[in-house]
Amino acid sequence: MSCMQGSRVRTTEELKLENSNSQRGKPHMRELVAVAIISASVLGLELALMRTLSISRWHHFAYLVVGLALLGFGASGTWLGFFTPRLLPHFSRWSRGLTLGLALSITLFYRLAETLPLNMRYMLYSGEQVFYLFCYQVLIFLPFLLAGVLIGLTLMRFSSSVHLVYGANLLGSGAGPIFALGLMAYLPPARLIQAAAVMVWAAVFLWRSELRGFWRRQGVPLFVGLLITVEIVLLSVPMSLDPHKMLAELQRWQQQGDAQHLITRNGPRGRLDVFSSPRLHYTLFAGLTATAPPPPQSLLLADGDIAGPIFRIEDAAEAGILDHTPMSVAYRLLPGARVLLLGETSGINVWLARRFSAAKITVVLENPQILELFRSSLTDIEGRGFKGGDLEVHVASPRHYLEYAKEHFDIIQVVGTEGMAAGVSSLLSLHENYLLTVEGMARCLEHLSDRGLISITRGLQSPPRDNIKILATLVEALEKIGVQKTTKHIAQLRNHLAVCTLVGRQPFRSKQVREVVDISDRLWLDIDTLSGFDPGSREPFNRLIGPAEVKGSYYQLAANKIFSSGREEFFENWAYHIRPATDDRPYFFDFFRWRSLPRFIQSHGHLWFQRLELGYAVLVISFGQIVTVALLLLLLPLFFWARHSGSPAGGSLGLLYFLLIGLGFLALEMSLMQRFTLLMGDPLLSAAVVLSGFLFFSGCGSLCSQKWVSSPLRAILVAGFGIALVAPLVLVLSQSLLGLVSGWNTTGRFLFTLSLLAPLAFLMGWPFPAGMTLLEQWSPGLLPWAWGINGFASVAAAPLAVILAMSLGFRMVLGLAVTSYLAAVVLAKIVGWSKR
Repeated sequence: MSCMQGSRVRTTEELKLENSNSQRGKPHMRELVAVAIISASVLGLELALMRTLSISRWHHFAYLVVGLALLGFGASGTWLGFFTPRLLPHFSRWSRGLTLGLALSITLFYRLAETLPLNMRYMLYSGEQVFYLFCYQVLIFLPFLLAGVLIGLTLMRFSSSVHLVYGANLLGSGAGPIFALGLMAYLPPARLIQAAAVMVWAAVFLWRSELRGFWRRQGVPLFVGLLITVEIVLLSVPMSLDPHKMLAELQRWQQQGDAQHLITRNGPRGRLDVFSSPRLHYTLFAGLTATAPPPPQSLLLADGDIAGPIFRIEDAAEAGILDHTPMSVAYRLLPGARVLLLGETSGINVWLARRFSAAKITVVLENPQILELFRSSLTDIEGRGFKGGDLEVHVASPRHYLEYAKEHFDIIQVVGTEGMAAGVSSLLSLHENYLLTVEGMARCLEHLSDRGLISITRGLQSPPRDNIKILATLVEALEKIGVQKTTKHIAQLRNHLAVCTLVGRQPFRSKQVREVVDISDRLWLDIDTLSGFDPGSREPFNRLIGPAEVKGSYYQLAANKIFSSGREEFFENWAYHIRPATDDRPYFFDFFRWRSLPRFIQSHGHLWFQRLELGYAVLVISFGQIVTVALLLLLLPLFFWARHSGSPAGGSLGLLYFLLIGLGFLALEMSLMQRFTLLMGDPLLSAAVVLSGFLFFSGCGSLCSQKWVSSPLRAILVAGFGIALVAPLVLVLSQSLLGLVSGWNTTGRFLFTLSLLAPLAFLMGWPFPAGMTLLEQWSPGLLPWAWGINGFASVAAAPLAVILAMSLGFRMVLGLAVTSYLAAVVLAKIVGWSKR
């Protein structure tokens, strides 16, 4: 409706009609649109906060803060449980007021949060930092609380049309991530927070108002819009960088005149920065035999962390220092090779391949923003590493490329592992990696030529775990493709910085063994495992601490155990989780073991938390926080409310129904999101397609549920058993058709994924509105609490699903999600909702 139409004085008949519709609980279309816009804005806000905090802090911190903030939807049930009777008679006033409050709070509270001098590294040692963290979380929490109250209040207001309001909520939530990802190509993440505020502000004009006259109805919203405009135009967007991030360090260099900031690019994949400085001398893992300094270079950062150095050179002759890295061993064994670089980011390994006259170099680059950067803004300055007739570049995830590629290669270098080990900061422990699984390494072996080698290099750590897990993964991958004597196919060498593991599809011949030994002598590399060579036959170049009862390093001990019949016992007894990752549990960088925690604390004393696998720790802390806050803000108030106002028999079972469907929905969504990462070939695309597809088709299911099935109880039964049948079928089809679909273009894979998800998601939109309809007939006072408990379950399911997937696998998570829906069906039958 235009402003001129909105200013028209409504007739008595129109007011009576509106009042009649409201009493029957039928929302106007524009109110449903307002719900959709607010829902889309809140999902966009969530993504914007996670991106912003991943840049300014760490992605673990973003997970912790936003995970707790989303509990605002659960806590809104408590607010509504106590205050709904007071709010509903003035719904039009409160809907507009809450919308304006939400729009203002989004930017205001973010600004206040960023002013706090928060330093997570001192959290265990400073009560002041604990207080700052509490304040930070509260400030991020409040906008989500307001959004939960607003949407929940709308559900209560139109309780007989829950399927319409809930459907609009899901449709808007499905559109939110798509719009946010689209805007990320043009706006920095912090500006997306402001964009979310503007969208929420615009929705205020869609709510009905009891006030007459244009200025009485629209004056306050227009004034709030003016405030938001002033804030956007005149004030810079705050972003308080963690002082320990490399981006903060380079900015300090820049202020001192020691570095130059060349470029910044923002996009859906993250923020890219390039700095140039004479103080930069990164040549990862160069050994002690290197005598020449590294060439002039710049540094590429992704989300404030190091992505890789960029050599500012014209010719491979200037990259001689790369000859002294462990990565050069494979190239020395196979000069003139056809090379596949999986996960290259800055072009360093392109120069390495050219140093040894590679016949052809195929680069698989996961982030298209990096390639665009090198081929546009940096093409005349730093982009020579990605130029040349010998080069072929594919933008894809490494594992997805292996699923559709037909070529075979002499050297497959897994570049993505070439960093220092995960043990200290565990920045990768929550990341799924489908390349470093048994199945992923088996696909690498299948793409090797007869003489080919896989080369994987990773930094040393103490106690060792990453490189032991790499060795175990390669051994089981060889066994998967039918190799029996795996020890003849693997060599593992190291200098004082890193371990290089080589594996061939064919056994190492005697000549190759001699070549490896000769190369190790020239580069001062120690050999921990190589068939036909005794590591104890010479003095080590780089002596490492080893077990007291065995001569040699822990890497030699691990190799002996992994190649023996005592492999399983070794996996069980090692202090870290080193069992190979699989496609069902693709968490290669997860090394945490609960039973090793006491020994860990004893070994590291008061520094134990800083040395812990922080990714998993943050995940557990996040889940613990959510449960604690839910107990304080939801369950305890519900207990006192029930005692004061009385609750019908079976009320707790009725609320348990909403807990189960909330857990089931998110668990199914997250487990399939990870499975479809393989099919889509891109974690970002997979998240966008699955999240938006689930929410969109669930919204369609909610809108159609009352038309398709007249009885709410029957809708619950049909949906529950339908989900139990369709969910396993979706999983089986996604796995069995992976090889066929991987070669399709992005549009084809997108449509195929949606076609698999649509029937399942459509059914998943039925149980909530059907349950709310039954609950409204049976005990209307429980409606706000059902909304809150469902919101709590949805938030808690996210970290819980990852914890279970890391321990049990995604198949088990999917099975538990289906069980939750079936248990909800049983509860719906026995709780007696049909009895008044």
